[in-house]
Amino acid sequence: MRWLASLIVTVLCTCSALAEPAAFNAGVIRLTGVGEAASFDTVIFYPTHEREVPWQAGLFTVEATRNASPVPNGRFPVVLISHGRGGGPFSHRELAATLARAGFIVVLPTHAGDASGYPRVLSQAQILIDRPRQAEAALNAVLTDPRFSASADVDRIGVIGYSAGGYTALILAGAKPDFAYASAYCANHDDPGSCPRSASGNGTNGAQGKTAVPAELVAWQPPVDRRLKALVLMDPLAMMFEGSGLSAVRIPTMLYRPQDDSYLGSARNALAVVSGLPAPPAVHIVPGNHFVFIDPCPASVVASVALICRDAPGIDRVEIHRQIDNQVVEFLRTNL
Repeated sequence: MRWLASLIVTVLCTCSALAEPAAFNAGVIRLTGVGEAASFDTVIFYPTHEREVPWQAGLFTVEATRNASPVPNGRFPVVLISHGRGGGPFSHRELAATLARAGFIVVLPTHAGDASGYPRVLSQAQILIDRPRQAEAALNAVLTDPRFSASADVDRIGVIGYSAGGYTALILAGAKPDFAYASAYCANHDDPGSCPRSASGNGTNGAQGKTAVPAELVAWQPPVDRRLKALVLMDPLAMMFEGSGLSAVRIPTMLYRPQDDSYLGSARNALAVVSGLPAPPAVHIVPGNHFVFIDPCPASVVASVALICRDAPGIDRVEIHRQIDNQVVEFLRTNL
């Protein structure tokens, strides 16, 4: 009977671990930084012992306490999250709060010029250059901020990128873009998800029929952050990376892609990353389309932003996010 008692103890321990509550509560604070092109806001979620007090950020309910005191004497890994085109930090507020409760400091830059509530930059080329700069500026601002500098573990930094944020994350992880390769594709394909038109008609993938790469992109040397130790991609915009351009990305990677790739074609984006990385990433295919990775929308805006907010029948975005959040926490705990 000893084996039976041992089995019962094992089962009970396993269930207890699965049911283990979050180690911390989530706090949130906003920093204002100045980039080379424009001022931008950075939102930070972080562990706190203070009780969580939800609040409204515009239309969004944020389940974290504003300006809470960070956990004293802690040492926490740091995660940078880059939002998609036209999004913002609160597009991924639930994931950020989940990570904070699990013991991560989460940095969410606003990609000014490519974010909701900010004037749109006319040049797509400028957006491609600004995004990694803004992400780096936000990360460095948090690492040097006196409220977080002592508790942020600079040896454990990861990055998460959704859509155009996936492009941003890949750049910082060492991927080398080939904008001529992207322009040639966009000149011959009507693919609005991969080839957004800039308002001015210029940019590497602005107007179909033009293949010239702007001079500023030709001269640009993309930044690489050697501090990054883990990468999570959610249906990344990656059609500017050939296989050889992904060869320098050698950190553990997890990639999500939707079953419905009608908005952002997987062949030149998510699947190209899977086949191009030196080490195959962990891949998860989730129900829904490209926008399923954005947090569930407030009911008041679902009808007016149907493309982003309304899922097909049978798609439970709340449950999908619960699973993704748990998987991301586990992946980052393992690799940071």
